[in-house]
Amino acid sequence: MPGTVTQISWGDAAIRASRLGTVLDHGDETDIERLVDLVIPGENDVVLDMVTGLGHVARALALTSKKVTALDPDPEILREAEALTREELRDRIEWIVGDPLETPFKDKTCDVVSARMALRHMGDGKDFIREVHRILKPSGRFVMIDSLAPPHLHLQGFLGNLLSHNDRSHVKSYTLAELELLLEHEKFDIDLIEIYPKENDFRTWASKLGEDADNTRMIEKVLQGASTHARRHFRIIEKNKKVVSFITWMVLIRAKPSLL
Repeated sequence: MPGTVTQISWGDAAIRASRLGTVLDHGDETDIERLVDLVIPGENDVVLDMVTGLGHVARALALTSKKVTALDPDPEILREAEALTREELRDRIEWIVGDPLETPFKDKTCDVVSARMALRHMGDGKDFIREVHRILKPSGRFVMIDSLAPPHLHLQGFLGNLLSHNDRSHVKSYTLAELELLLEHEKFDIDLIEIYPKENDFRTWASKLGEDADNTRMIEKVLQGASTHARRHFRIIEKNKKVVSFITWMVLIRAKPSLL
């Protein structure tokens, strides 16, 4: 099982700024449409989006569901999310402040739980997955999307170092083996896994925490100092001795509570 990692302080100003910087553009990504297609939310389903951030997934789910609950531990981020919501969707989304490890839902009350870029914030992944299982109905669906750690320790260290310069809200990226073990241990059956690359324009990615030239140079040095193995895995592209782009790997998993 993955080791316990200290959980972030949700109300910390630096953490909030980091979360806002890294999720501002998440609504433009096609994997949200894929998530909605996979959970197939019904009009009367009880739908919960965990650690909703700016609410991109919640708004997408609300297009087909009568009611979506969007939960986040940070009330200020929820206010930002609500302000971004179109008038016609506002009655369909309930924004609630809550701990993702201790949600205010009763046992077996949710038909759908989504968690996009949520597990990466958790200090203890098994407690998060256990809470999802507790609140899901036996017929419920859980879909998660998150960054994926490579299986090699060297590449895991490289990814952790890279992300530490760009996203203070990131705690841990899990390997596929760790995710499968977490879900199996908490009595989930996985019925779909999709792994795909996310291309990152270097200048855009490096400036998500603001125009800090020193930090951008530091991130570029990390990428330029990558081993041959890391360069291949993350597809680091340079032109004229400047980093142009690289990829990070993502994973989408759909799972259901085990009937056994």
